[in-house]
Amino acid sequence: MRLRRRTGIAAIVCVALAGATIIQTFSWNQTSHYALIRSIAHGTPHIDRYQEETGDKALDKGHWYSSRAPGLALVSVPAYGALLAIHGPQLARHSRALRGADEMVWALTLWGAVLPGFGLLLLVRWMGERLEPGYGTAAAITLGLGTLILPLSTLLFSHVFTAFLGFAAFCLLLRERDGPESLLVLFLAGLLIGYSITAEYPLLFTGVVLGVYAMSRAWRDWRRPLVYAGAVAIGVIPLAVYDKWAYGSWTHVAYADLPRHQSGFFGIRPPSFETFITLLFSSRGLLILAPVLIMGVIGTLMLYRRGRCAEALVIAGVVLAYVGYNSGYYLPFGGGTPGPRFLTTMLPFLAVPIALTWKRFPAQTLALAGISIVIFCLVTITHPLIGYETETTTWTRYLTTHWFQPTIVSAFANGTRSYAAPLPFLVLAAAGLVLAVRATPWPAISRTSFAIAAAIAGGWALVAIVAPTWLGIDHRALENTHNAGDPKALELPWGRWPLTHLGLVALGITLALLVVAWWLTGRRPRAETANVPMREETAWASR
Repeated sequence: MRLRRRTGIAAIVCVALAGATIIQTFSWNQTSHYALIRSIAHGTPHIDRYQEETGDKALDKGHWYSSRAPGLALVSVPAYGALLAIHGPQLARHSRALRGADEMVWALTLWGAVLPGFGLLLLVRWMGERLEPGYGTAAAITLGLGTLILPLSTLLFSHVFTAFLGFAAFCLLLRERDGPESLLVLFLAGLLIGYSITAEYPLLFTGVVLGVYAMSRAWRDWRRPLVYAGAVAIGVIPLAVYDKWAYGSWTHVAYADLPRHQSGFFGIRPPSFETFITLLFSSRGLLILAPVLIMGVIGTLMLYRRGRCAEALVIAGVVLAYVGYNSGYYLPFGGGTPGPRFLTTMLPFLAVPIALTWKRFPAQTLALAGISIVIFCLVTITHPLIGYETETTTWTRYLTTHWFQPTIVSAFANGTRSYAAPLPFLVLAAAGLVLAVRATPWPAISRTSFAIAAAIAGGWALVAIVAPTWLGIDHRALENTHNAGDPKALELPWGRWPLTHLGLVALGITLALLVVAWWLTGRRPRAETANVPMREETAWASR
């Protein structure tokens, strides 16, 4: 068990290092965070000096402000100061990767996204091992390589940072629920939720769900809601202080100054079923690009039937809250991203129960996880910041033309973006997968399971290629983008079946993985295969 634990942690380290090798080109969201970091470091909340570098900004009383919540910028100021001390901006300007501020944004991403992403995977592994001993590493690697967490951990967005804070609060509350009652643990969880709201306002939904979870242990204990709510309030103090400093009001936020956020509740209206469908099933839809999350839903049901009803309801509550709010938002995909980025917070919650399906349905989970990992690895090394459903063709086009995002190789090889650039990422990601396999007690895959898994992979390819166009889901998503203020969305050349090539590539690689897994597990003696999980469970139970 000690060897498996170390191997699992090593797998997660490899995945984190893989993300650290990518130097992504920046976008408005990233430059808005970067502008706010620099402004705060120089003693002012407004970004007048840098406002031309970003479109994510708001004008108030003659000054420009970042439209991002300040939480990520506040914790990144020390990292920015350290970069200044080693002449980071000068080194960035002379770098051969992209030249300019890209490398500074990348360096801050290591602190603000890669490191929180690493911590998030460790927490998912910890909870997965707690709920299904032996399979926590598999769940964590699935999250880290097969969901939006991978590309977003290479970008200076706040989503991975706040997902880490929100999920860390869940881990604390789970441990407190399984052990002696502790108001201190409850206070720490509330503090994490409060600061996550400072960094990203919709974390309030996670805070509400976790608050109910925390109170359900002892409804009659009046101290628990007071401690939790008080800690959340303390965590939000940095946001209130920043608002007072910037706008002269304790409650004013930059979001309120954006024209589209002045209708509804900061741009959120009642959920739309059509928007819900586009979020999940368009060519950038969550379940089209990361179908392994379907196993997270199945795992949640399994968790409930095992008696972990409270935890299953927390996962379901967080998922419903975020899908519901995002279905009512005027810009559901959040601009140029490889998927619905506002749903990132719920991904670690949904990834944990995948540990159960890795044990119970290994072949079927492998089929969907293989597809998800192939897609998001390709997305990350080519061009994650696409703005339209039809732009998903970019990913395979860049693959075939050997045009990749710059990496640490590019910084030392005359800015190369050819096939050599993504090699460090691919090697480290592959190492993480191999180590995860070594850290997991795999049950044998039967011929029937193999056939079902192959059929599932083929069914996904058919749906991903045909459904978004045939059912008009992509067109509806482009209409949303057009109505949000982008006149070009409906003027683009209509690309039919934009996921054709990507779907076939993901299907081919996944079928090859299934064949290898079937062959490897089938070579083991039947008795040994049957006893491996049992020995693992016995070891954990004895502890």
